[in-house]
Amino acid sequence: MSGTIGAIIAFYFVHGLFRRQQRTPARALADGQGYLLHHPRWERVLTALAFVAAAIPASLAAYVMWHPAVPKSPAAAPGVLWPCSGFLAALGAWSLLHVRNRIRVDDCGVTLYQGKSTIEIAWANVKAVTTDLTGALLICSATGSRIPVHKLFVGIPTLAGYMRRHLPRSMYSHASSYYTPRAQLAAPAEDEVS
Repeated sequence: MSGTIGAIIAFYFVHGLFRRQQRTPARALADGQGYLLHHPRWERVLTALAFVAAAIPASLAAYVMWHPAVPKSPAAAPGVLWPCSGFLAALGAWSLLHVRNRIRVDDCGVTLYQGKSTIEIAWANVKAVTTDLTGALLICSATGSRIPVHKLFVGIPTLAGYMRRHLPRSMYSHASSYYTPRAQLAAPAEDEVS
């Protein structure tokens, strides 16, 4: 019973943090020429925890394999622990690639930084704003470039303010009908983009 109560409390705590993060404006750049959307610190912590969690079963499997004299050591343990460790390591690697992404938004357009690669879309070249299968907002250009804006980015209200200023009303209203929570795109954010 106490485990269920603890799970409910943890769920509401995490949900509250997530909702607060979605209302947080983007960080202003040092040159004053735009804003930077980034992933929150807690995502980086979870990424590190995934690598630590991958190291634990790998260490146990290695210990069992190289110390066969350990009393009552199950022979099948490495066969279970290695795949578990590999899965957690792959999850950590995927998360690491994901949390390194940053999005710059300014009066010229939107730029996605993915490690060393960059995708830039000028506001005048935005052809459509839609969503992908994961629910991320997709800003699509006439040349075929796409910038996914996941819900976990900090600074969605700032991006919404720029979209309101630079995109046609029909395109912006189309985006707000897809993207959740709708309150992020509906609330004015003029003070954030001035």
